[in-house]
Amino acid sequence: MPRKFVRLLGALCLLVGCGRVAPSLVDWSEQSAGALRAQLRGGEFNIADQWLPAAPGLSRFYLQRGDRLAWSGPSGPSAQADALHRTVRRASDDGLISASYRVGAIRQRLLQWRSAGAAPPALRDLIELDLLLSNAFLLYGSHLLNGRIDPRTVHDFWDAPHIQGGLVDLLQTALDLQQVGDALEELRPPQRGYERLKQVLLRYRAIAEQGGWPTVGLQGEGVRARLEMSGDWLPGATRRDALLRFQMRRHLAQNGLLDEETLAALNRPIAEQIAQIEINMERWRWLPHDADARYLLVRLDDYAVDIVSNGQPVHTMRAIVGSEYWRTPIFSAQMTEVVVNPYWYVPRSIAVAEILPMLQRDPTYAERSGMLLSTGEGIQMRSVDPLGVDWSQISAANFAYHFTQIPGGANPLGKFKFFFANPYSIYAHDTPNQQLFEREIREFSHGCIRVEDSLVLAAMVLDGWGETNLEALVNRGENRRIALAEPLPVFVLYWTAWVDEENLLHLRDDAYQSDAALRSALRQIRF
Repeated sequence: MPRKFVRLLGALCLLVGCGRVAPSLVDWSEQSAGALRAQLRGGEFNIADQWLPAAPGLSRFYLQRGDRLAWSGPSGPSAQADALHRTVRRASDDGLISASYRVGAIRQRLLQWRSAGAAPPALRDLIELDLLLSNAFLLYGSHLLNGRIDPRTVHDFWDAPHIQGGLVDLLQTALDLQQVGDALEELRPPQRGYERLKQVLLRYRAIAEQGGWPTVGLQGEGVRARLEMSGDWLPGATRRDALLRFQMRRHLAQNGLLDEETLAALNRPIAEQIAQIEINMERWRWLPHDADARYLLVRLDDYAVDIVSNGQPVHTMRAIVGSEYWRTPIFSAQMTEVVVNPYWYVPRSIAVAEILPMLQRDPTYAERSGMLLSTGEGIQMRSVDPLGVDWSQISAANFAYHFTQIPGGANPLGKFKFFFANPYSIYAHDTPNQQLFEREIREFSHGCIRVEDSLVLAAMVLDGWGETNLEALVNRGENRRIALAEPLPVFVLYWTAWVDEENLLHLRDDAYQSDAALRSALRQIRF
């Protein structure tokens, strides 16, 4: 939770009056508390004789205040009720669904009080409004802080804290300080990437309200109007320039031609892109919100790694990720150590598919490549001379060896290995093949993440070492494990929509089918 409002929790005592409460107000409070209590049960609350799912913490919020109404008195709703309504009805600006917070029901009940000459509604109407308002605050706050769904719903391994609690205390403090709107604003993801997507979402919605993109014909009719509207046809640019810019943003073959693939992309309905933007804003809500957050963000879609400190990227480096048949999975883990001059323990799949054929052609390949050969497990493990094996008789069916490549030379892990435990045996590492970072599409690995500036990364995650000391350790050829002072969260994500430093929206195909899985999970949520 943002520290600004954590500090405000201590301000409650300053706002509690010491005078005696009028007996009539006491009677009203007791009567309304008893009636409100009857409207809550388990994880539900009752509105118009219908039991609805309650936001986490709703019952506890009222329990802590003796079931007293939070937003109203005998004379009606407070100004904070209107402030919350104004805030929550703009939830769609964040790619959320305002109806999830029952904005219409809140507005209807507020109008009962605000309409000139209207008779005061019954106590039950006031209680239902109170429950709706509190539920809206807690649910909207939870969605801004954590996302609409727990990422573990759609990803098999997600070892990152899912923030729980805190919102009940925040709601009470915000009410006491009359800062309900500000309290919710503070829960929004602070990253620039989120805010950029939000601004593009507003722009695309405005275009949709005007009828969407102009249709582009087979001969290019309407192409200029279409590309100007999306910001791709700049003043003084040629048609080819505009198409190249569009193709770059959409990850299409960049040829500057209105080919079949480009024409199809130009004519995709804007509603699809709006939905894609909204899905990717949800992914940003899964990341740490704290102002002092420190983590590593691997962006598979852009082949990049961001080192994040104090909530913002401080260094970005190019990365190489898994190829089409060895895709790097989407997950979250905790980095715990860095290995300097690492050994490479070759996975069996790679040993059988790639190293065995080399040995069958040239039995000296293992020795020349710095490969150590062994067999057996644990205390039964023993070294084997690769020249003493008849490799022509070895196949995937009877392969029972382990290959370990010594540090240095052709070792594919290079100088550093960054370990974060996960069920996929994925880690980040250096590579001797630095020329591959010059490629635009960098999908060459067997799933692990190769980083361009491994020395920089090692120095930034290992407090107190520095590049000079680490480089000296590398040059000595010493194999050493260095534990991090505290675990560093690592998020490996695939965005299908993001906005770059030039405010250009980039869209990618749903290669991992993660957009589809997320949409399916969201459709099953009942609010």
